[in-house]
Amino acid sequence: MEESATTGELIASLVYMIAGARLVRLSCVTRETPERLLGASFLLMGMGSLLYSLAVFPILEASWTLLNFSARISYVFAFILVAIFTQRIFRPDERWGQWIVYGTVLLLIGGVGGSALSGDWEGFSIGSGWFWLEWMGYAAPVTWTCAEATLEHTQARRRLRIGLCEPLVCNRLLLWAAFAALQLCANLVSVGQYAAFEQEGVFTAGWDYLYSAVSISSLVMMWIAFFPPALYKRWIEGVPHLHCSEKG
Repeated sequence: MEESATTGELIASLVYMIAGARLVRLSCVTRETPERLLGASFLLMGMGSLLYSLAVFPILEASWTLLNFSARISYVFAFILVAIFTQRIFRPDERWGQWIVYGTVLLLIGGVGGSALSGDWEGFSIGSGWFWLEWMGYAAPVTWTCAEATLEHTQARRRLRIGLCEPLVCNRLLLWAAFAALQLCANLVSVGQYAAFEQEGVFTAGWDYLYSAVSISSLVMMWIAFFPPALYKRWIEGVPHLHCSEKG
């Protein structure tokens, strides 16, 4: 992994852990499950990013396989929690939503378990069918999240038009959809990363820069969605043309 990607992973780790800790702390006050699920998911993503970053340091070269496999396990549970969060928020009464969660679990555990049993503990061999099972397990929940948040945002715009939705809530749905879409893009970029790694034995700078850019962009969307700065909140709530565009 190039220095750019390592820096990106470290930034991601820090942002995810701070966001996760804040949401878990909030859940202790509200006693609400969604905050707890998403907070735990972000904490696990932060741990996964940190482990991937540590794996490239020469002093930890002997732990390369262990660190990469541990990072995969962190991400597996993180994305399972994302799927559960999406089901609880958007489709709590739909049986098919539960089946998407079950399918995500099967894809991720089957992919990681199968690749480990075949000797690919790091999960970088895109020529393996197990890689694609795991990849679909990551892609499925963020694709579903993007679709649900986009649909809910469309409905929220209609409610905003008649005063039944707060501008920040409507905007949060849009940002959450953007976060999920960018996460899906990062999954797609990772295919290029791993293909280059399989051919050349190293992660190439071009793919690493692209992955870092997409990943950090998704973090910006996530952070603003849940922790919008005061200036941004005033802009969303107070700029007249935003409200006109929702009514148009």
